Amino acid sequence: MPREVIPPAARSPRNTTILIVEDDADIAQFLQQLIEEETPYHTTVIDNGQTALDEAPRIRPCLLLLDYRLPKVNGLELYDRLQQAEETRGVPAIMMSATLPVKELEQRGIYQIRKPMDIGSVLRMITHALASYEERSLQEQYNHP
Repeated sequence: MPREVIPPAARSPRNTTILIVEDDADIAQFLQQLIEEETPYHTTVIDNGQTALDEAPRIRPCLLLLDYRLPKVNGLELYDRLQQAEETRGVPAIMMSATLPVKELEQRGIYQIRKPMDIGSVLRMITHALASYEERSLQEQYNHP
């Protein structure tokens, strides 16, 4: 009897929260409003890396939207540390900044958005990051019984 394949998105309960870690209040508000109005996802906004480290495991986001230049803990260090926590390991991430450490991001598989951002780019990147994660999860489920 063939094994039923259930896409990860169809499993429940599924968290639909995107964690936005951005210290610029205007950018955070723009992203939050855009995501809440244009996608089925919810958002939580945190304005610094240290608080994000404390809160992300409890939030269990489906996507990390991280500013690179954060106070205390930068976006790359935040990502690396979140990968060590069981609750946030493997969560896809998008790093945002005017200047990005491209090589380091590519090595980690982190998506990139350059500031200033436009609405279309943000929505396309969120969709792409989540779809790619979903596809990898489904392949792992299908290929590893």
